[in-house]
Amino acid sequence: MIQKITEFDKAAVLYINNRLRTRVLDYFFIGATYLGSDVFALGVILGLFFFPGRNFNSFAAAAALSLFFTSITVGVVKFFVKRKRPFEKLINLNSIKIGVDQFSFPSGHTAAAFTLAATVALLTSNSLISIIYYTLATLVAMSRVYLGVHYPSDVAAGAVVGTSYAVVVHFMMLGSV
Repeated sequence: MIQKITEFDKAAVLYINNRLRTRVLDYFFIGATYLGSDVFALGVILGLFFFPGRNFNSFAAAAALSLFFTSITVGVVKFFVKRKRPFEKLINLNSIKIGVDQFSFPSGHTAAAFTLAATVALLTSNSLISIIYYTLATLVAMSRVYLGVHYPSDVAAGAVVGTSYAVVVHFMMLGSV
């Protein structure tokens, strides 16, 4: 099973890299990838924390706590798994190394983006806002593969980790209200 996932990961990254690359998409996905950065996530959280209104403060608190647990988990898993990034393993890969640390699995950018998206979805009744955040999170995930810094399984794992902590924190906070 692991071998099949690894083969799919390599084939997907090479296909995207060799067949779908354009200058316009390069710039688009460079911009999109920053939506999953810690700096962006912390900026959103701090901005909303100081915004007046209980809903914004609830979101900021839930997102901050979720992002904290997500970041720790991503760091620990990366330390133990030590998966090399696609640009280190694949020949003929034209990558754009934006926002990378040493290891690939799971994707921290994707985890952060899905943490924010899931937190929004859990705390708002506005489905349009939730769809927008999930669309942005998906673009972050796609950007990481497009740029050649992650495999599809890295971003899938990041999405699961980020979403999971948002759900856990949401229910923890409901229990403390």
